[in-house]
Amino acid sequence: MESAPQTTEAGVRTPQGTLLQIELAQRTDWKHLARNSVVEGRLMLPVFTGNDIAIPEQTKVKLTIESVKKVGNDSGTWKKAGHAVVRAFDPLEKGRPTEYAIRLSKTDIEAPQGSLVVAATALRAGYASMIEPTIGSGEEVHRVQLPSAKPFGLKKARQTVVLQLDEGALWPASTVRKTDTPDESRTRKVRAFLLTQVSASHNRKDDAFQARLAEPVRLGGKLFEVGSLVDGTVSQSARPKMLSRAGSLHLRIDRITSPQGASLAVAGTLGGVEAQAGAKYGLDEEGGLHGLRPGVTNALVDLGIAYALGKVTDDLAETPIRAVAAAMSDAAAANAARYFGLGASAVFLITRHGRDVNLPRYSEIEIDFGRPSEQASATASLKN
Repeated sequence: MESAPQTTEAGVRTPQGTLLQIELAQRTDWKHLARNSVVEGRLMLPVFTGNDIAIPEQTKVKLTIESVKKVGNDSGTWKKAGHAVVRAFDPLEKGRPTEYAIRLSKTDIEAPQGSLVVAATALRAGYASMIEPTIGSGEEVHRVQLPSAKPFGLKKARQTVVLQLDEGALWPASTVRKTDTPDESRTRKVRAFLLTQVSASHNRKDDAFQARLAEPVRLGGKLFEVGSLVDGTVSQSARPKMLSRAGSLHLRIDRITSPQGASLAVAGTLGGVEAQAGAKYGLDEEGGLHGLRPGVTNALVDLGIAYALGKVTDDLAETPIRAVAAAMSDAAAANAARYFGLGASAVFLITRHGRDVNLPRYSEIEIDFGRPSEQASATASLKN
């Protein structure tokens, strides 16, 4: 049974827990943001009530910041030290972007009758771009997908904030825009927010994950509204390995459940993912995520570092070799030290790990449910 928007005399109520994705109007430095600063942005996705749009995308939003704190890195001391050494030697090696915990004192959403104040919690903030499946290799698999409306600027990565409504919000009925019921005869792609962080380095085959629909979709004759839970599993996973072999990750969508409890077995794949700024992975046509090859520039940098490391090791090893083996000639000591240098260079090149695939919690994904005939066949195979 399809649910209808909760309409009252005052307007339409959007339920508690609704997620809002906002693109900031100007670059914001969270680290140096003062208390009670006001940050402006626009909705990147419309806010639905049932199958109707209560608030259209590009609606202006103002965030009043109460506090900003840097989120600590849960990596161990040795892993942090190792990453610091690698970044010191390799100028192209970058760590994951710094994350901040943001508390809001006020959230204003523009409406025809004036500003609406809602209670909301900031779940995630950062820079991100949309990766779509393309044919190609190397850096060619990256393509930035801009919003349907004109963005603030043609940026490779958009600075975004994801909010969650702490309580139901009442929108004026005049803002509600009727939409066509999702057509089940076409290929169905729908956007969702990932509720579980997944990565090639930490997740293994058959690990479960969840997402929440950001727009309605019709499947199996049923309308699944915004907020429906999507359950999936990791169908394939490969960790980044030595010799610069990148990681890979394949996610499979298995089931969708509406807020009212209606559930349906489905078969979906990734049609697009929102990646953090600087992410080095691509999406193939079958929905698989693969870390990109290092490329010529990175290979040259690695060779340069390996040579420098070998030279330093060579010079450092020669003195103790002379002290230990006093009977050795200068040429013999130099040759022995050279082997130490070659060994250090070889170890550095062999132990270079490939790039990881990481999808943060609350990042946007696009789910491809395919065409009805494909979906029916895939669903039948899941049941069998």
